[in-house]
Amino acid sequence: MKVFYHATSIENLNSILENGIEARNIEKLVYMTENPQDALKFVALRFYPEIVVIKIKIPKRYEHKIVETFDHNHNFFKCRAFGYKGDIPLSMLSSYEIYGRN
Repeated sequence: MKVFYHATSIENLNSILENGIEARNIEKLVYMTENPQDALKFVALRFYPEIVVIKIKIPKRYEHKIVETFDHNHNFFKCRAFGYKGDIPLSMLSSYEIYGRN
């Protein structure tokens, strides 16, 4: 089992808790990082008032759906980014933390 983190606006939390994380972009990927601090880096630039970081546990049988992505500048963010091919179901969501701007 691999563990990743996905960050988004708090406004998306209710939908995520009902439907899982939907891959709504053109690539049909859910973007993830290897730790919560790195996930925060990618959405902090969007100036959301509150950010939720969701812990994702991907079972071994679905690890083939994980790809490293290179659409984020590694030198700027100082971390690796990954994508999960397709939607992430509720069963893979482990926990979440909410971060505010205060």
